[in-house]
Amino acid sequence: MKKIYLLFLLSITTVFSQNAKKNELLLPYRDGNLWGLCDTLGKVKVKPFTTGMVDFMTTPPNFKGKYVIKKNGKISIIDQHKRTLLAEMNLDSVKMYPFSKDIYVYKNNKIGVIRNFKMLIPVQYDEISLTSNQSYVVEKGGKQGLINSKGKQLIPVAYTTIHESWGENENSKKFHWVAENENNDGEENEVGFTDSVVLVDETPEWYGPPVIGMKIQVTEEEENRSKSIGEKYGEVVSFSINRNSATIDMYIVKMNDGYGVYSVDQDKIILKSDESIEVCGMNNGYTTFLMKKNSQMGLIDETGKVLLDYEYDTIEKEWMGICMLKKDNKKGMFVLNSIYKPVKPKYKEIKILEAIPVSESWQFGLFEVTTEAGKKGLLGENGVEYFKN
Repeated sequence: MKKIYLLFLLSITTVFSQNAKKNELLLPYRDGNLWGLCDTLGKVKVKPFTTGMVDFMTTPPNFKGKYVIKKNGKISIIDQHKRTLLAEMNLDSVKMYPFSKDIYVYKNNKIGVIRNFKMLIPVQYDEISLTSNQSYVVEKGGKQGLINSKGKQLIPVAYTTIHESWGENENSKKFHWVAENENNDGEENEVGFTDSVVLVDETPEWYGPPVIGMKIQVTEEEENRSKSIGEKYGEVVSFSINRNSATIDMYIVKMNDGYGVYSVDQDKIILKSDESIEVCGMNNGYTTFLMKKNSQMGLIDETGKVLLDYEYDTIEKEWMGICMLKKDNKKGMFVLNSIYKPVKPKYKEIKILEAIPVSESWQFGLFEVTTEAGKKGLLGENGVEYFKN
């Protein structure tokens, strides 16, 4: 059974107003126990009207919002203009994804698929996996079958494994599948199935999983340079990578009197710290470093510009260029490459949510925060709270 993770958990009652502009991004806004909609600046566009909004998503090409509402055990989906996209259904939960027309629906530990707000695959399977050719491998009771892009059961749920044919496809208008089972002697029996080819639209290049790291091949020149730096300044403990050339452009050096950052381009130590230095990431084209001074943490870029003053107990680098700030057991955050100022530590917890696509060149960071009083709400990367307790 696939797990579903909702941004937040609530309940619902009536309808939306008509204040929203045609393509305006609206976010769920909570006032006490009621939910409405607001823009990214926190301006309420739909007054709080319900107690049950459980998820939302913006999807291309128009990036309009879709809002999941739950009432009396039934789930429906509406847009910001109160139009019903999916009528009430007896479901436990749903999950939407960017750049997908599919909505995965769950009931009694079973899963199904709705496409274009119509039921494509009934909610009766243990697992469903989207494959090439816009088909779905479905699993029930340890056996697999296949449902094609039109919702037709092409392969019955009676096989151990299902995969594309390894053979060359001589007919460009046909798509070939192979279903396998083992007989009593442990030998595999294969059965072939044929379906029409479905052309799949490519996902835009800008959208994809975050870049977690970069593997590079350390050259002999870089090894010799590291040795030379170590002999002149001290032990090389880490380095930063130029993402354009995938080469080392800076080295972190442990010296007799602290730590330093050696720049390959400038051929010298450009930053020093008495306590520690750690590469953080890129910010507007410059490498940044987490540095400690008098037991307090700050964030400095390679030019010496102070992005965060030395005032935090800890600064932890998270995924997607997000720095979590902690001071006096309270949390804040700073987003690299963002136009917005740091969010000062005042929350008990901050949870990173999936960024919201706004256009083909911009995603807006969204977070779930827990206040000191234990109340949860949404927070934008701009520091605006989308809730009022």
